[in-house]
Amino acid sequence: MAIEKHVTIREAKNEIKRLENELDVYATQRNINFLKTQPGAVKIKDLVVDSSNTNIDSFLNYVFKDEELDTKIYGLVAAIYSWKAYIAKEIKRMSQYDEIGYIEYLKYDEKKSWREIDKKLNRGKDYSRTKYNRYKKNSVKSN
Repeated sequence: MAIEKHVTIREAKNEIKRLENELDVYATQRNINFLKTQPGAVKIKDLVVDSSNTNIDSFLNYVFKDEELDTKIYGLVAAIYSWKAYIAKEIKRMSQYDEIGYIEYLKYDEKKSWREIDKKLNRGKDYSRTKYNRYKKNSVKSN
């Protein structure tokens, strides 16, 4: 029987960052190839591409095609969107079914205060910290 490993939100965010860095490389290469076709000298500031703000320009893709890089870029953009959808669905699942996991995610990954967590969960003052501490105390006893 194969053991399935579940991807955490932190691992998913790390994968998104890795894909965005790879997307930066290909988008910059595509930009360099495009600028080589333009008259005039190439400026360094024109070469830099930031994938966090990358949007696909349909007109530019129609005018300038780079089949090899476009395929890689579209694949990376699709992968980034799928990881972001996974994170959104996982956070929604945790908020509905795994309150301790959601509290832990908000506290340690999102760096929220206990007050902010209580507000997000629509609970009374100090509810989440008390519940989390009880859970930790009980899990230590059972181990």
